[in-house]
Amino acid sequence: MGKIKVLIVDDHEIFCESLATLISMNNNMEVLGTANCGKEAIKKAELLRPDVVLMDIEMKDLDGIEAIRRIKEKCPDMAFIVLTMHSEEEHVSEAIKAGAKGYVLKESSSSEVLEAINAVSKGRVFFKSNDYFKVIKNLQDQHKNVQRIEEEYALSQRELEILKLIAQGYSNKEIGNTLFISSHTIRNHIANLFMKLNCHTRMRAVIEARKRNLI
Repeated sequence: MGKIKVLIVDDHEIFCESLATLISMNNNMEVLGTANCGKEAIKKAELLRPDVVLMDIEMKDLDGIEAIRRIKEKCPDMAFIVLTMHSEEEHVSEAIKAGAKGYVLKESSSSEVLEAINAVSKGRVFFKSNDYFKVIKNLQDQHKNVQRIEEEYALSQRELEILKLIAQGYSNKEIGNTLFISSHTIRNHIANLFMKLNCHTRMRAVIEARKRNLI
């Protein structure tokens, strides 16, 4: 197995150089380069293709979280560790959502940094922040809430059938004759359609449905 290839991103040049020296002393790791800002990080990540990127958060042109998102779009298999002074829950949450597999504070020991690099290079996660498990729980709860809302506002098969007929210019009577359902049932379905699509007219319902690629 070859050495773990690392890219270091931080706007403090001395810190970058010191960290590069530390990592290079490990026989299993190799520092491919350093970057001092988010935009440079994107260019070097695409050019050098490291296994692991150590990313600071606050930088002058593009913050580390956004840099991770952009690199992930083109290099989805690349592993990221946020190395920062910020321990707040919101930063941990944003890092996880961006795709970071590790989160290490700059006050951590050198052995923890090396341990984090080893862990994420093997597909594991490494979070030393006390907020990590709280963040994961919150993200899971948010995901469940989004799923619940999507399920509540998803159109039923019958509502989709009626919506398609409305888009074709059918009246309620014509819809009833086509689908063999009563006018009362049709009115109920259309009321549900309006609520789910957040509109109040048949035309707006059709426009909104087309925006969402429902018809």
